Amino acid sequence: MKIVDVAVVSKGLANRAPALVRIDTDEGITGVGATAASIPVISSIIENEHDGFKGLLIGADPTDPNVAWRLMFASGQRGRSGEGGVAVNAMSAIDMALWDIAGKASGLPIYKMRGGAIQNRVMAYASGTAFDRGLMERTGEMRHKPTEVLVAEAKENQASGFKAMKFGWGNRFSEKSYDDLYAIREAVGPDMKLMLDFGSPAYLDGGWTVKDAIQVAERLLEYDIFFWEEALHPYDVDGFETLTSQAPIQVATGESLTTVRDFQPFIERRALDVVQPDAQQMGLSQLARVAERAEEAGILCIPHGPWSAFLIAAHLQVLCTLTNGAMIEYPAPAVERGSSSEDLIAAMHERIVETPVVLRDGYLELPEGPGLGLGNLVPEVLEELASRSGEGSG
Repeated sequence: MKIVDVAVVSKGLANRAPALVRIDTDEGITGVGATAASIPVISSIIENEHDGFKGLLIGADPTDPNVAWRLMFASGQRGRSGEGGVAVNAMSAIDMALWDIAGKASGLPIYKMRGGAIQNRVMAYASGTAFDRGLMERTGEMRHKPTEVLVAEAKENQASGFKAMKFGWGNRFSEKSYDDLYAIREAVGPDMKLMLDFGSPAYLDGGWTVKDAIQVAERLLEYDIFFWEEALHPYDVDGFETLTSQAPIQVATGESLTTVRDFQPFIERRALDVVQPDAQQMGLSQLARVAERAEEAGILCIPHGPWSAFLIAAHLQVLCTLTNGAMIEYPAPAVERGSSSEDLIAAMHERIVETPVVLRDGYLELPEGPGLGLGNLVPEVLEELASRSGEGSG
């Protein structure tokens, strides 16, 4: 079997959509992977006529994702700007698609190719935001939702069967935010796992220090926060080591890291309690290696990213083979409510593939189909989404 085409098939979609990469083979088996990086940028990296990854991979064996990764990583296409960046994001989508093909070619789901599952489902957590996305789109104003709206969304998550939830707050955390957390905790009760995400704005604030983070962590203990995400700059190993050793709550990070080498010092120095690799950032192969090293160190692995069925399936196929795979991020029902991305989120999880991952009573069930277990891409849904964006399908 040989690769005959590598293409970004989501060119016509809105900018916030994931870049979907389809790989075709000479035996008619196809695989799809995804990355959250910019669609035009990923298209250029992969499909550039002169030095794109496509030309590098045509004719290669699609059932050898590790060989393909080494080939792409050592190539000039990646440039000399370090190990991460958008080139690795493009590689991650290709890697995911190749694992899908390898599984389909062997007739096995990826978890069986990895030695078998030790759990057949993983808890999903509802990933929401404290920001009013619709207002941001209409006016450009970044404003938090009123307390009553946050409470209503938390109750909706609980009514939908979720046993855990997270709200993204950014660096606009204030005294009122503590009141909001108190209201949310009171609304959902003590059995709900509640997480807080500062997100990338927190580490872009030049006035934010490790001492500030420790003080916030001490106050968050009152609200029984299961983990606190992205409290510091993503590469600040020293800062995270200090925070993790002194914070009374669990500290999580990793969404911006793209290689095993990025994660290694965090794991070796126990500079986190929860590691958050993202298969749309770093590929399924790299994510699995990070998760395995975290398992050996006794560190929880709760991957980052809820943005496509391909990502959810990749995380599920890996985590079901490990003892530290505690939860998987999944879109909260109201995460994009009122914004132009509301329909996109639903389509990317429920309609974009033939057999979407089943979410039942707060748990994602391990699919038994070959590869990622999603079947094939549904082109009609891509065309529908592209027509809505007004850009054409590309």
